[in-house]
Amino acid sequence: MSIRLYVLLLLLPVLVGGCASFRAKNRQDACEKMIKDYNRMIRWQEAEKAGIAFVDAKQRPNFDKGAEALRRRGVTVADYRILAKECLVEKKKAESTVEFDYFVMPNNRLKTVTDHQSWIFIEENPAEPELKEGWRLVSPLPEFK
Repeated sequence: MSIRLYVLLLLLPVLVGGCASFRAKNRQDACEKMIKDYNRMIRWQEAEKAGIAFVDAKQRPNFDKGAEALRRRGVTVADYRILAKECLVEKKKAESTVEFDYFVMPNNRLKTVTDHQSWIFIEENPAEPELKEGWRLVSPLPEFK
């Protein structure tokens, strides 16, 4: 009986560490997916929906104003490129740099803007069940001049 207990005590740190490692990998994957999905929505002129899905609640009013300005001005995003992304899971933050190619009619001249995005990881909080765990954007939309 004592051998089993000894083996179990030896394996316990490995099992606990494996769970933490698995959770970190899931958060890393989720971060990369959120960055891709958010930028894809901006590319397809779905800024309002992107705001609902990805933007931190404290940043939403400012983000919504920017999204409305894009729609009213008729900004059309033609393409985007994710130049860099870094998901720091242990620090619960991420950064990404994205270029958007766009035009504003009636001028069909293609322009490019660089967007430096900041993300944070929100943990599930039983006191606020409406806040779902996940990555949230905390930076505003870039200025599409």
